[in-house]
Amino acid sequence: EIILRLTQVKTEGRVPLRKARYRALTRMCAVQDVVEGRTQQQTLSLPLSGETHEAVNLINQVMVKVSVARSQLVALLMGLSGRDSCAHLSRILTEMQVELDALDVSGNAAIRNYRKQVVEEINGLLKHLDLEGEGEDTRRYDLGQNNSIREIEAVRAHVFHLREGVLRHCMMGDLSFRPKAELQSLLTHLDQVDTAKNPCIREARRRAVVEVQAIITFLDLREALARRQPGTEHPAHRAVWLVLGSLSDLQAQALGFDGKRVEKSYMMLEELLTKQLLALDAVDPQGDETTKMARKQAVKFAQNILNYLDMKTDGWEY
Repeated sequence: EIILRLTQVKTEGRVPLRKARYRALTRMCAVQDVVEGRTQQQTLSLPLSGETHEAVNLINQVMVKVSVARSQLVALLMGLSGRDSCAHLSRILTEMQVELDALDVSGNAAIRNYRKQVVEEINGLLKHLDLEGEGEDTRRYDLGQNNSIREIEAVRAHVFHLREGVLRHCMMGDLSFRPKAELQSLLTHLDQVDTAKNPCIREARRRAVVEVQAIITFLDLREALARRQPGTEHPAHRAVWLVLGSLSDLQAQALGFDGKRVEKSYMMLEELLTKQLLALDAVDPQGDETTKMARKQAVKFAQNILNYLDMKTDGWEY
């Protein structure tokens, strides 16, 4: 929750703020990773008994030191300790690596594996110390230069052109332009983007996914409305379809909206969407299960449009 709140901090392009946000995010992610790593370590059957091999006692002693270093790292990252600098803690961990490397564990696979696990944990702690030490590196906090962000932005540019095409054809009453296969391929592409556990990149990818999904759901509803054959529908079910027709038109406006929340058009659109929710609330299914399900889906659809509109105008930046 804290990490998500940090990703939503607006820096307005100011370098000191972007740097501060990046460093705070890096530290919180590091703390999370260290804590989760410790949880995984506790599931291992370690330490091994000292009776197995004389080297085991030495590895056990190092593991105790690693546990202390882990706590010191968390305190350092959280700003709770001014005594242990990055360099000092890094030196201690490196000395542990040297101790482990000097052990003769040849011929015993179990002990070699034990030492390997302890070395891997030390390497993980050193990685976080390196990131903390690189906090002033411009290339790290300027995510505009990040390859994954560039990849996401390239997808978003493609989505923009597809969205414009879909809206243009819908305005003319032409439902032949349905690039759903292309949109699905973009979702697959986004799923493969490497976020490197960076919460800002994860959020950028999530938002791009929402943009693609919004177009797909818009096309699905348009097709459903075009195929609909009223016949002898339940009156309440017909009322839900009427609301869905209105929601489809409002979603087209939401997809094309490119303004700010303070604008009158935004407030009008938000008000109209809220009215549709009230209209759905007023529908009495009269025990008809099909109508109940349809109303539930329509409510979710309207809420998704509101959430999409909120996302488009929240001023988020990576």
